[in-house]
Amino acid sequence: MKTTNTQIDEWILDYLNQEIGENERQALDSWVMSSEENRSYFRKTCEVWLLSGTEKIRDRYSARRAFELFKAEHAGEFASSVHQDTGKKRKPARLLRYASMAAAAILVAMLAYWGGNRHGAEKVKDQFADIVVDAPLGSSTRMTLPDGTVVTMNAGSRMVYSQGFGVSDRNIFLSGEGWFEVARNETLPMVVCSNDLQVRVVGTKFNFRDYPEDLEAIVSLKEGKIALTNKLRPSTSEKFLNPDQRVVLDKHSGTMHIESKDAANAMQWTTGDLFFDEELLSDIAKELERYYDVKITILGDNLRNLRIYGHFVRREMSIEDILDMLSATNKIDYTIKDGIVTMREHK
Repeated sequence: MKTTNTQIDEWILDYLNQEIGENERQALDSWVMSSEENRSYFRKTCEVWLLSGTEKIRDRYSARRAFELFKAEHAGEFASSVHQDTGKKRKPARLLRYASMAAAAILVAMLAYWGGNRHGAEKVKDQFADIVVDAPLGSSTRMTLPDGTVVTMNAGSRMVYSQGFGVSDRNIFLSGEGWFEVARNETLPMVVCSNDLQVRVVGTKFNFRDYPEDLEAIVSLKEGKIALTNKLRPSTSEKFLNPDQRVVLDKHSGTMHIESKDAANAMQWTTGDLFFDEELLSDIAKELERYYDVKITILGDNLRNLRIYGHFVRREMSIEDILDMLSATNKIDYTIKDGIVTMREHK
């Protein structure tokens, strides 16, 4: 039976929507595996489908109709990326570049299914590059990972994961702070790690904070259960957190302890608030630097090791407002000169 592009599109859409019949699935398998050109076409079609599936578009059209409209609007980009193979690396269109992150996972999953072609799937995964997501100073970044996990990254944070995320692993490296709402997958746990701490979860909600310049790393659990590994002391046993508990890792001594804390406080930053729950002033100062893009100097070890409890509405307060509230404790004096904040012990 001779197939057409329209028919292939229908099969691929049925596959992506989990509506494909067994006979059509076998025909699609055979077609995709018959040539590199067909595999490229399949991958690019997945990319376009993923882009057309945003919530905004789905509210207005069915996913299938949205796909057809999107493909028609970007026919030039789609045709050039699908039907031309010059052997030269081309910079993909901006939209397709972002979509390829998720499409890669779909492609690997299907390759692994086809005829037990595990070697082919592993070969594709080996070619995956790491995806790096940065949250700029002064703002947060929210995104949904290919497995459905929602991550909100705090200012000045960086997250790294593989394009194959969700296929053979769910590993994330985080430098900074992130609020995770993890999609449940008991067969493929998520592992979030920094240079100092590793968290293993199945499906839960938690806050992970470990900026390289901070003296402490803190993980707070809202729902579920998580396992923690102290990378500074790898010989120590794994620890577990229950809801409304947090672990505090002292990065100087390598010790970590678990304490009961309302996890809702740890996520205040996701709504524009700042909540400091007995945290070191030195770490608070770094957080203010990231939020307000300022430079803060603290004079004196006693002041740097001072712990502060406070709740600030960042979206309504300037850096001066927060500094005034800190100085109202009668423990801190501050000056601002040439854009640099200097904190001293109150005299």
